[in-house]
Amino acid sequence: MPEAPTPEGSPLSLEVIARIDATLLPNQERHHLRLMAHCLACFQDMANGRDQGPLPSAAEQRSWCQQHPQLQDDAPFALLLLQQFQSAGRQLESLAAKQQITPLGLTLDHLIEDAVNTHQLRSS
Repeated sequence: MPEAPTPEGSPLSLEVIARIDATLLPNQERHHLRLMAHCLACFQDMANGRDQGPLPSAAEQRSWCQQHPQLQDDAPFALLLLQQFQSAGRQLESLAAKQQITPLGLTLDHLIEDAVNTHQLRSS
């Protein structure tokens, strides 16, 4: 997700957010999709922009959080974020396995396709 980040420091650009909103999925599902896209972008940032390979290790994730300016003064939030990264990582690894690619190889298109397909299965 190489688009320019939003001014608030989010790794998601306005274009990415607009693409997610354009899916017209229910609010909760779009929110989950934004969270997964956010986590994927963070993992790619942790991996120095690599777009292939496994997700960063727990140690790499901790190091990234410790060095991230927005997290340095908020240890409780950083700890919570690391826990969320673990959960998101499992979901991204599962999706990557279904797609037969590495987790860092996932794209916004993969995330959107999976969210739309999951929604359609639930709605049937």
